[in-house]
Amino acid sequence: MVKYNTEASKDALFGGGAKSSSGSKSNRDDASKKSSSSSSSRPVAAANSTEATSSSNARGYQPRRTTTDAKSKKARPALSGEAAATKLKEAADYKTKANKAMESSFFSKPDPVAASTYYKRAADCYAQAGDYKMERFCRVSSGQCNFAIQAWASAAQDYTKAAELVLEEDDGDVKDHRQEAYNYHRKASEAWVQMNERAKAAKSLVLAALALNHGQSGTLLSKESLAGMEEAIEAHVPDPLNPHVRYRQTGHSAFIDPDSDETAELPSPETLAMCREHLVSDRAYSHEPLIDLIYVLVGFGEYASALYAAGAAAAILEADGISTLTLSRIYVVETILQLAMGDPIAAEQEFLKRHVQKTAYLNSRECKLAEDLFRAIKRRDADDLEEVRTPAGSNKTALANLDLSMRTLVQQLRVSGVARKVVGDVKTTASRSDKSKDKKKSSSSSNSRSKKDSVVEETAEPSAPSLNEVLNMKTGYEGEAAQGAILDPGALNDELDALDLGSDDEDDMDSLEDEDEFDLR
Repeated sequence: MVKYNTEASKDALFGGGAKSSSGSKSNRDDASKKSSSSSSSRPVAAANSTEATSSSNARGYQPRRTTTDAKSKKARPALSGEAAATKLKEAADYKTKANKAMESSFFSKPDPVAASTYYKRAADCYAQAGDYKMERFCRVSSGQCNFAIQAWASAAQDYTKAAELVLEEDDGDVKDHRQEAYNYHRKASEAWVQMNERAKAAKSLVLAALALNHGQSGTLLSKESLAGMEEAIEAHVPDPLNPHVRYRQTGHSAFIDPDSDETAELPSPETLAMCREHLVSDRAYSHEPLIDLIYVLVGFGEYASALYAAGAAAAILEADGISTLTLSRIYVVETILQLAMGDPIAAEQEFLKRHVQKTAYLNSRECKLAEDLFRAIKRRDADDLEEVRTPAGSNKTALANLDLSMRTLVQQLRVSGVARKVVGDVKTTASRSDKSKDKKKSSSSSNSRSKKDSVVEETAEPSAPSLNEVLNMKTGYEGEAAQGAILDPGALNDELDALDLGSDDEDDMDSLEDEDEFDLR
């Protein structure tokens, strides 16, 4: 019987890995000590940079921040001193190599592949050194090289980074920075279109439109930014597929021939088939840029364009056939926007014709909130409206699931007219309903102290002016009378005599006889 030597076999296979248990344990302890000492001696910055690089490569390119708010800037870590000087020198060397690669001679041609690589390395070095202007320059140059070699994904990422860097700059003209960022995002969108990535191309158009309004603190949205937003909305969903296309305020549909008889609301079957092919529904989260646009437009008071964006988001979610909760929230947003525009009839029609056709929406909290809102406004009942939108009422869960801008808009709804913000001492329906409720409580309670606390003090109306004050008031014609603008009494009497006032008795009798001839029954 052959006896196998297990330890010898392990030694032959794994190169001396089989040793005594005590020796292996001591070796492991020594190795752990060496690794801990080597890791502790490493610079922290290098470890952090390695982790950041590996994580960014795993997730793909992640934008540093949104391009809509100037206050969202965060200080990025940068080297200083000798380390920064070393990185700047390294970046200058890469930039020189990139420029040399793009030169042409008798024996060589420009090499955009090598140049784009050198430009990217130079951009990374400039970013570490804190020179963001040169980083942007290298990003743009790398994007141009990638466009030349048709590396569309790399070109789109380079232009997107360059647009973010432009908006981060504090010096120079802000309008020029917005226009540059707009152009860079448009170039990124063109690159994504070449890759047939319609969702990413449409998102780049959204970022381009938001860049035109970057850093503005006013409440008015520029016309160029609004036109860009609506163009981005149609890039997601063609107008013939948008149920609220009539609320588009700028431009016209790119899928409708202006010389033909068809319109976006009444397209031909061929046009509908073409639009379905261009519907952005190949990505799971392709509707999210549209939802962000809704909140931006609501913040600027552009309710019609926000409803146009909500219709596009609903079209995407209806096309996939599996979205329920997000689609329900989009439906209630549509109802709120139509009520904010002062059209409860249209809100009810959309609710009955489109929204409740989805079984999942009928069982949702958002359906109850939408129905209660437009019914209270149709009845012009301010008390019911306040009960519907109170944060502690039966619709508190549906209201809590809405965005802050939509919850604010619900509080601004009125029983008649469009939604308005409360400015100064203007009294809203909420204050009136609260007063009525307090008066009811005070009349039903028997405690005098509770009555005194519940009664709301009303401001005293100004007293009417006395007769002497009325006599002393000026009419505004005193200056004309002082200049000689005096009426001629003779001419006035002639004009009065020329008027036929029908005061004769015969004329009165004739008119009565004429009236008797007609039977009004």
